[in-house]
Amino acid sequence: MPNFCLRLTPLLLAVIPFAAGCHSQSDAIAVIPRTTATPLWEPMHQGIVETARQDKISVYWNAPPNEAYVEQQMELYATLQRRHYRGFILSPDETLAARTAVQETIERGVPVVIVDDELGPPPSPRLSYVRNDEAAGTMLAAQTISRLLHGKGSIAIIGIIPRSEASLTREDAFEKALTQVAPSIHISIRRFGDTFITHQQQIAQEVLTGSEPVDAIVALSGIATRGAYYAKLASEPRSKIAIVGFDQDLLMPLETGDVDAIIAQDTRTIGRIAMRNLDAEIHQETVPGITLVSPILLTRDNVQAPSNQPLFSYSIFRWSGS
Repeated sequence: MPNFCLRLTPLLLAVIPFAAGCHSQSDAIAVIPRTTATPLWEPMHQGIVETARQDKISVYWNAPPNEAYVEQQMELYATLQRRHYRGFILSPDETLAARTAVQETIERGVPVVIVDDELGPPPSPRLSYVRNDEAAGTMLAAQTISRLLHGKGSIAIIGIIPRSEASLTREDAFEKALTQVAPSIHISIRRFGDTFITHQQQIAQEVLTGSEPVDAIVALSGIATRGAYYAKLASEPRSKIAIVGFDQDLLMPLETGDVDAIIAQDTRTIGRIAMRNLDAEIHQETVPGITLVSPILLTRDNVQAPSNQPLFSYSIFRWSGS
């Protein structure tokens, strides 16, 4: 039976004070990812809980039901601020919205670890960053596109989210990597997006049916990758366009070959490091200000490899971490 605290809904926001009272906050930390119950975020959940259990730290885990719920995420963060958790691990849905709130938290002496975002404030004894190595990931994507297109052709980039510094960094790093690896491959279409799958599918369909043909789509988020996949499935006749995506969401398209490659985040490792950093910050120990975790290239040939199974083999932990 699913735990009601696993996934945040607007109704749940109204009862958060009761949920937060389920256990003492004196020995607990709070984790707010962008959303929950996905192949991207649940491995981070496991990595955090595995590490927290070693030091007998309780974990409160909750998030909005969709990455588009920026206001709800900030309301949840504000509510949990009043519950006196020892520290926070946060992956902001929107960089600007979270910046002031996090700054106020660390000014009150409560440590924070930011995951997968370039929030702005520099690292300090109460603030550290753990994130995917975007330079390495975008280089993998550029090399894969170069291989698929034999070093020449045109591509479309979709899933650029302007409210996220991480997304903008990813786009910029990919363009630089592509120029370095395959200067004869041109970016002919760029599309800004959001976190709604139906909209991302619509954008991808417009790319597939537009007057400017491309040889491949690079989808800069898991949602954009899913949208591109759905658009490809719906095309008549079935499009043969190559798709290279970011952030694991669906595995079946890799296995069928409808998506050629995904640059996956090792969020389980990210979670472990984030928890270690937060515990050290709580005890006033020095941690690296910024830690980058290498991503993994997933293809049809290696998605079932034993070495990649930790990316997907995770348990569903109770929200309290117990």
